[in-house]
Amino acid sequence: MKYVWLIAPCVLALWAPLYNRIDPEILGVPLFYWLQLLLIPLSALGIYAYDRARRS
Repeated sequence: MKYVWLIAPCVLALWAPLYNRIDPEILGVPLFYWLQLLLIPLSALGIYAYDRARRS
């Protein structure tokens, strides 16, 4: 079950229907770029959560 923390960011990045649109735009930047930038800290948190779960 602890592997979900590692797999979830990958699935979100590859799930094309999530970001297969231009709208909404934030400050003129399409949704796709905002989601990619959001996935960076989410991936780091997932790796951290996996590490904590593995050690306990």
